[in-house]
Amino acid sequence: MISRNLLLELKTILEEDYGLRLTLQEVVEVSTTLLSYVETLLKVESIEIQGGKQNGNNK
Repeated sequence: MISRNLLLELKTILEEDYGLRLTLQEVVEVSTTLLSYVETLLKVESIEIQGGKQNGNNK
């Protein structure tokens, strides 16, 4: 769960930097999507690092 303070900070960033005025529920949806995306990237990176170590490459 993302803290309310972080959600409000993201809401402010989206408004100031991108001109998006979203409800708090919409910000929750955006943050959940971003979090899922980052988690996927970290999994891919972990797999690539492990694959490199198995093939004798040190990253």
